[in-house]
Amino acid sequence: MSEVIEAETDDFDTLVGDAAIEALAQDGYVVVDAFFNNGLVEALADELAAMEVSGALTDAGVGREAGRRQAAEIRRAAIRWFDGGTGAERRFLDMAERLRIAINRRLFLGLFDFECNFIAYPTGGFYGRHLDSLTGARNRVVSMIVYLDAGWQADYGGTLRLWKSTEADAATVEVVPQAGRVVLMMSEEIPHEVLPSHRPRHAIAGWWRVNASSGQRLDTSR
Repeated sequence: MSEVIEAETDDFDTLVGDAAIEALAQDGYVVVDAFFNNGLVEALADELAAMEVSGALTDAGVGREAGRRQAAEIRRAAIRWFDGGTGAERRFLDMAERLRIAINRRLFLGLFDFECNFIAYPTGGFYGRHLDSLTGARNRVVSMIVYLDAGWQADYGGTLRLWKSTEADAATVEVVPQAGRVVLMMSEEIPHEVLPSHRPRHAIAGWWRVNASSGQRLDTSR
C-alpha cells in the first residue's frame, strides 16, 4: 500500500504534492492526509451542506454523454458540478491547476483540463465497483477525491475500496473518508467502489483529462 503522506499546508504544498505524484507514478494511487488547508475544506463542506438544504443537487448517474443514465442499483448519490462561482471553489480549482502542471512536469501525461463535482451520499448511499475511465478512452486520466466530513469514523461505513490493478485477484486497500484526506489514482488503472454509508457522506470528486479535440473542436464534455 502507498504510504499515507501527512503534511501541514496552506492551500498547496509543493513538496507534499511532488511526493504524492511520485507515489502515484509508482503505485497508481496515493492517499494524502492534510493536503488541503483546513479552512478551505470546512468552507467547501459548508457550501455542500447549503446546497443540500436548498435542493441544488441532482441525482448522480453512470456513464458519459449519450450513454449516461440513472442506475440506482449501481450508484446512489447526488452531485453538483463546480462552476467557480465562490471563493472556495476558485481556490480549489487553482490548486487543481497547480497539481495539473506538477503532474505533467513529472509524468508527461499531457493533462489538459479538470472537471469536478460536489457529491453527497445519503444514508445507505454507495457506488459499485467501477473505473473512472475506460481503457483507451482517455477522457479521464487522473482522478482526485477530497473528503469533507469532520470526525468520520470507520464504523460509519462509506469506505472507499481500491483494487491495486484491474487484475481479477488484485489486492485491495480501504480508505476511511476523513475530512481533508485526498486520494489520487490513475483513472484507467484503479478500480474502486464506495461501500454503503451508515450516515450522510460528503466529498469532492474530480478528474484531469487530456485534450480529445478533433480538428478545431475542443472536447469539453462532462
